[in-house]
Amino acid sequence: RLSAALPKGPALPPPPAPAAPAAKRQHIEFPSQQTHLMLAQLGIDRRNPDHAALYVGNQILGGGGFGTRLMEEVREKRGLTYGIYSGFTPMQVAGPFMINVQTRAELSEATLELVRSLVRDFVAQGPTEEELKQAKRELAGSFPLSTASNADIVGQLAAIGFYDLPSTQLEDFMNQVQQLSVEQVRAAMARHLDADAFVVVSSGPTVAQQPLPPPVERPAAQNAGVPEH
Repeated sequence: RLSAALPKGPALPPPPAPAAPAAKRQHIEFPSQQTHLMLAQLGIDRRNPDHAALYVGNQILGGGGFGTRLMEEVREKRGLTYGIYSGFTPMQVAGPFMINVQTRAELSEATLELVRSLVRDFVAQGPTEEELKQAKRELAGSFPLSTASNADIVGQLAAIGFYDLPSTQLEDFMNQVQQLSVEQVRAAMARHLDADAFVVVSSGPTVAQQPLPPPVERPAAQNAGVPEH
């Protein structure tokens, strides 16, 4: 068993919580047809008991690629971007939660407000039962790949040792994931995310803004060209 490879040492006290940065907006002027938006706020440290619930919640919100709330609403229904992604980065102390998206400069403000509203709705309502079931299935199917090679195993063991996690961490994590309820995921996201607490950095040109296009039921046709960076 992989968990037997690391003995459990004495537990370390939790790291002190850093002060959360105040919500603010900063714009960096840059000549481009697109605006890059980065939204961030303080997340959790790696040993936070909500880690499994937040990981699953983020997979549904924006961390799982196609099919996530953010990707469906921002790309598929409105064609505002090639991709939008979110993620927690737990560290020894609380790391950031970030959302990253590029969109047309003239739609950047409306896109930002759409993203905020999607986060606000998800924090308030949580995932659906079907979304949670799908996330559990996908994680169960992909989890064996995290220990598919010797390098993967060493990486997992290094993380367990570095963050002073239990030697049974891998099994514990998957058990926690499979036992999660919709309400547990919603409550964890509500404890750690606030749609009005983001530090927002944008980079692009200052141009007249336009309203959002209406959503469509079918995905909009995507330009086959390479997106601008």
